[in-house]
This record gives sequence, structure tokens and C-alpha cells, in this order.
Amino acid sequence: MATNKKDFSLVGLFGVKGLDVVITGAGTGIGLYMAKGFAVNGAITHIIGRRQAKLEEAKTTILELKPDAEVIIHVADISSRDEVTKLASSLSKVDVLINCAGIVIPDTSSTHLTPLPELQKALLSSPASTWSETFSVNVESVYFLSVSLLHLLAAAPSGGRIINISSIGGTMSDPNTHQPAYQASKAAVNHLTRLLASKFREHGIRVNAISPGYFPSQMQDPNNPKSMLARSKDLVPIKRGGEEEDAAGTAIWLASKAGSYVDGQIIPLSGGRDWGLGSLY
Repeated sequence: MATNKKDFSLVGLFGVKGLDVVITGAGTGIGLYMAKGFAVNGAITHIIGRRQAKLEEAKTTILELKPDAEVIIHVADISSRDEVTKLASSLSKVDVLINCAGIVIPDTSSTHLTPLPELQKALLSSPASTWSETFSVNVESVYFLSVSLLHLLAAAPSGGRIINISSIGGTMSDPNTHQPAYQASKAAVNHLTRLLASKFREHGIRVNAISPGYFPSQMQDPNNPKSMLARSKDLVPIKRGGEEEDAAGTAIWLASKAGSYVDGQIIPLSGGRDWGLGSLY
């Protein structure tokens, strides 16, 4: 009698070889960490960013890890609808889309202890452009690129996968931070993730988000003693900041068969910092 044998091997569960993986914001930071993980494990890795030089550096870094890795560069400003349309038309196969591109524009510092006149002045110093630019890159690009690639994701043999990169800033409300537009945009990404998951489910596309804490990036400089990454031993319950493998491993899990029963979820990747610990400054 025939038996239905399951493949519990690492390759069977976590294999991503041959998948076409599209990653925005892949020239630096978390996007690059994920690109390394997919490329080294045999995925056809499409790295997207605004700066050709940064993408070339990223590709060189990946090829140093795996000389025969297939890495394809796409220069595009994903905050532009026209460039998103052009990018989508240049692709013929997409199994996984990772929306990682993001910006943060800090405002004037203030806390809950700032006297009212100074607090109001600090909060009103945030120009309208900060909000429009932040939402354009962090939220609108996620929506329009995901929708523009919908037909390709729906055609993926094992079902399309979208992974949005959010932030613990989208759920934590620490009064010591001074980037309200960024935090509001990441909260929007969380809800957009659930919305797209509900819209796309009948087409075999899973949509999830990863909510990172403190990782080395252009936003978090480990050499700056005042950065939250540098102070992660005190701020994070497991006493360290995020590492490259943490980001790559979580994305590979969601993109592989191992994560095939996860949909519409926001996955914390913060060493427990997202527990609602409030201010630990």
C-alpha cells in the first residue's frame, strides 16, 4: 500500500533553492542580511535599492560568501509609482517578495517629562514632508509593489509569499523616542500586512511581517554609545542586539515550507524587547 512520506529534512523544511526572492532595501542592513541568507542557500536573489554602488557592494559581499550565487541587481526608487511599475514589468517570476526598504527621519527630542510649551514646540517642529516621505517609502511602496507583483506571486508553484519588514516601534509606545512618523508608519505596515493577507489568501499568497528590534543598520549605529543597539544589553531581555543570522533565519523560515502554515502574522524579532516594557532609558 502506498504511503504518504513526509520530508522532514532541513532541505525539505527550510529549503529555498531555486526560489526567486525579491528584496527591497537590500543594499544595507536587514535587507542585506536576508539577501545573504537566501543567496547562500541557493535562491535566485533580486536585490533592489536606489543606489547602484551600494547594490554592487552588497553583491560583492554575497559572492564572497558563495561565488556561484545568483544575485540580480535592480536599481529603483520604490517610492515612485512609475519605477515600481517598471520594476514589476522587468520581472517574470517571483516566489517571495520581501518589502524591507524603509526610512526614519527623527524629530526634535522630547519625552513625557518635557514641559508643555517645549513639548508642543518639539512635536509641531515635525514638517509635513517628514510624514509624507516616511509613509511614501514605508507604507505606500509596500502596498503598490505587492499589488504590482500579484500576478507573479499567484503563479508561484508553491504559493507566493510576501514578507513585510515592520519594527517594534509599530507596537511599543516609549515616550522617550522622537520619531512619531516612523512609528506610525510601522503600525500601518502591521495592519496592511493583515489586510493584504485577507485579500490575497484565495490566490495562494501568504502575507506576514517581521518586526525587528535593534539590528546593525543605517538606523542603528553600534559605534554610537547612545544608540539603542549599543545599549541593547540593558534594553533587551536576552541581553544583546540582533545579528545577521537572526534576520536571515526568520525570513527563510517564513519563505520555506517550514513556515507554510503562518499567515497574516506579525513576528516579533526583538529578543523580547516588544513585551511592552515601556521606557528602560
